[in-house]
Amino acid sequence: MKKIFLSMCMCSLFLVGTSCSPEFENGVSDIDSWEAEGYEFKIQHPCLVHTAADFDRVRAKVQQQAEPWYSGWKKLLESPYADPNRAHNPQKEIYRHSAGGNYNVAAFDAGQAYQLALRWKISGDTQCADKAVQILNDWARTCTDGVNQTQYQTDSHRLLAAGFIGYQFANPAEIMRDYEGWKKEDFEFFKEWITKTFYPICYEFLGDHFNSEPEDGWMSWDLPAMLTILSIGVLCDDADKINFALRYFYEGEGMGCIENSVVAMHEDPAGRVQGKHLAQSQEMGRDQGHATLNVPLHAYFCQTAYNIGIDLFSYKDNIVLDLCEYTAKYNVNPNETVDLPYTPYYSGKEGWHNVVASDGRGRQRPGWELIYNHYVKIKGVNAPYSQEFAETMRPEGGGERGTAEACDLGFGTLMYTR
Repeated sequence: MKKIFLSMCMCSLFLVGTSCSPEFENGVSDIDSWEAEGYEFKIQHPCLVHTAADFDRVRAKVQQQAEPWYSGWKKLLESPYADPNRAHNPQKEIYRHSAGGNYNVAAFDAGQAYQLALRWKISGDTQCADKAVQILNDWARTCTDGVNQTQYQTDSHRLLAAGFIGYQFANPAEIMRDYEGWKKEDFEFFKEWITKTFYPICYEFLGDHFNSEPEDGWMSWDLPAMLTILSIGVLCDDADKINFALRYFYEGEGMGCIENSVVAMHEDPAGRVQGKHLAQSQEMGRDQGHATLNVPLHAYFCQTAYNIGIDLFSYKDNIVLDLCEYTAKYNVNPNETVDLPYTPYYSGKEGWHNVVASDGRGRQRPGWELIYNHYVKIKGVNAPYSQEFAETMRPEGGGERGTAEACDLGFGTLMYTR
């Protein structure tokens, strides 16, 4: 923990790389001077949040109508975005500003491409595959003005458009990359488009936080930028981008760095979590809408890294789980009084956060199935509050609200259950 003030396809590649007003203003942070850092990882496509082995497992379970996978499959089929007949709507420019924008059009279409890609990979339905490819191609050909390039160029909310939508487009592209109906030249064009459209804003933001002090920011701004850079790096076999995103997780200046994400460590008064393993996150005193948003962002980031051989889930004795457990403990039963230890801390943006924020308490988002299944089923670690949240939402769908996580990946019961 640093800078937070407390009151008490089967193609393998082995790589080793060397609301309301603009949120941020004033200050400096420079990542351009970072020396090259290399992490040892292996890319075997597809390998963002899902691998070929994942699809083999899920396909078999769905064919057997085994539970809870089959309920998760039916949840996917019920989604209006998993319908190949839904009309998509590519825009010349994606923009977001303090009062709104058209960014959800892109998020909904990216969500549709992802859900159709899942349907194709699990069922072999080529109508779904063709529609997913059409969405990706049409956005790459139509969206020539990028994100906030001709309007609202200096509004800091452009980061949220680039950060959240970038990884949402990268994931269906990664799934569809081995579909014979996606022409190689179109796939290459898409990779160029996603890189030039979403990467520069994310990199710029993590570099100087739009001319603001990095410690004055939020986890929920850094994390989508990191996730989009990592996702584009894997999609495009770009070691520099992968290494940059990983390094920022370990030692970045902003709140997306795991050292800065944690305000304080606590014991669980209820005794369900043993030891000092409840991690109070940097946004628990802000509101629960943002605090819960960081759960899927951390989950997708760690899962993507895990699928290329970097285990961030276990870093610092499962610190990401500790963050999730604290967040889940407060939010899983929003109408019940909870004994939650809390350490007041100073936010550079809002001043002192003296109590845990109740605003938005109980917000349900995708991501809990991934966290629960990885830690409990794969690692054999106790995660009682995350497990309870996953069970409450089962079968998990996608992000359905038209805000930051519009049409977010989700469908964790189907894709992550072990």
